[in-house]
Amino acid sequence: MWNAESTTVGKYLAHRLGQAGLKHIFGVPGDYVLSFFDCLEESNIEVVCNCNELNAGYAADGYARINGIGAVCITYGVGAFSVFNAVVGSFAERLPVVVISGGPKISERQHHHLLHHTIGDMNLQYRIYEEIMAASVILTSADQAPSQIDETISTCLRSRRPVYIEVPMDIVTKPCRVPGPFTIDTDIKSDEEAVTEALNDAVSILTNAKKPVILAGVEVHRLDIRKDLEDFITHSGYPYSTTLLGKSVIPEKHPQFIGIYGGAASREYARKTIEEADVILCLGTLMTDVQIGQGEALLDSSRMIVANSDNVKIKHHVYNSVSLKDFINGLAQKLPKGKADTESIEHPSKDLEDEYIAIPDQKLTLRRFYQRVNRFIEKNNIIVTDTGDAIFCTGNMYLPEGVDFVDQAFYLSIGYSVPATLGVKLAAPDKRPITFVGDGAFQMTAQELSTIIRHNLNPIIFLINNEGYTIERVLDDGPYNDLQMWKYNMLPEVFNGPKGFEVKTEGDLEKALASAQDNPDSLAFIEVHFDRWDCSESLQKLGKGFKSGGNL
Repeated sequence: MWNAESTTVGKYLAHRLGQAGLKHIFGVPGDYVLSFFDCLEESNIEVVCNCNELNAGYAADGYARINGIGAVCITYGVGAFSVFNAVVGSFAERLPVVVISGGPKISERQHHHLLHHTIGDMNLQYRIYEEIMAASVILTSADQAPSQIDETISTCLRSRRPVYIEVPMDIVTKPCRVPGPFTIDTDIKSDEEAVTEALNDAVSILTNAKKPVILAGVEVHRLDIRKDLEDFITHSGYPYSTTLLGKSVIPEKHPQFIGIYGGAASREYARKTIEEADVILCLGTLMTDVQIGQGEALLDSSRMIVANSDNVKIKHHVYNSVSLKDFINGLAQKLPKGKADTESIEHPSKDLEDEYIAIPDQKLTLRRFYQRVNRFIEKNNIIVTDTGDAIFCTGNMYLPEGVDFVDQAFYLSIGYSVPATLGVKLAAPDKRPITFVGDGAFQMTAQELSTIIRHNLNPIIFLINNEGYTIERVLDDGPYNDLQMWKYNMLPEVFNGPKGFEVKTEGDLEKALASAQDNPDSLAFIEVHFDRWDCSESLQKLGKGFKSGGNL
């Protein structure tokens, strides 16, 4: 436990991580980082050891999405380079993750010895990580380490981006000053004149608009301004959509919600509303190809107002030092209160109005599966979805209030969902994740099911078995899209967990769902079989676009 009278560099770092909001840290032990693992074990942070470093990175990413900060701790070289892909995804999607790597002794660095896990260049790892970090530091002085740690963790929280801290073996136990209180201001500061100019420009355009629409994005969640956005949407009366990455950024029950927008992957009503609007007000939206689905409307800057975390773009004008929060609240003050035309809005909840009646012996189809599962989701769930057709199918589901949606719709690294589920569940112990993962994605990171079982966690995991990489088949079919088939439903027992389910009919699905409900504190692993060409309309449309010369 923490000693307030004396400390070491390693204990200082562990204590600061706890003050920053960490209750868990993910990782894999290795000799260069074992002494810091000892410091973590003495702290109030629970160490969660993963099956490999990549999975640890995905778990830290999922944890950060719910908790507000995550961390991963790995050994030098083989560990740090293994976790690299996951951390790049965290950087791309604006997530505060602290990467802690053990390192060779300071005393050995000047000699360029060929130490294990290195290639002789002791600064190579630092230089590589520096390219994708908001801040990077090697702790080489016990006197300077506390201030370096404080500034690096503060940068992580302020920028909502990953940071890198390298801790040489021989500095971990060196004495340093005791940490005091740790509070930082994470608000993005605005330039008042820039805010005024941006608001005047935007208000002038919006008051003359005939068919304005709001497209909300994930930065609203990252910056914790969901209530500000919800209040503004209500005040404006504008219909609103979200991107796939921003799904559930505010409750989807809002009467002005029209569904997600992702070009061809959208509900038709949402697509037409966005693409036929004369002004598209993008708030916190990352304008990636998957987010906008190659939609021509979102490539036409003449009818767009794009506000991100710290700047606003209006047509060809850019206003820097304008925080998204100040811009949204400023619009609410300057625009007159509007009246929402809710009667003409085709709300996504209407998709659930028709009664679903299972036909026990009928072969289960993808469409019927998602229709049923959408009615199964409750307010205590968090939806976690992997890259592939699952991301489009779940994206178009209507989610009850209180249900968060976790996906990686920008970086799109397959295999993300299962280890992310581990992180999500530990960050929100009172919630029950429901995870959708394709068989191809699952084979990437299947080992982390073992860690979920080890910690007695209770997610519901749907393994979508369609015999390979369906999304790749739709884009360009070939034998390289096939997989070795596993007996997926048997894996929980292999990992010393509960028996899994194998679902082929609608009746099988009802039994599996009933068991999941009857055992709320236990893992439910449900393998669902579909024909290899059974996929969503969204994916079919994207496939046609890809073959005609576009891309995802």
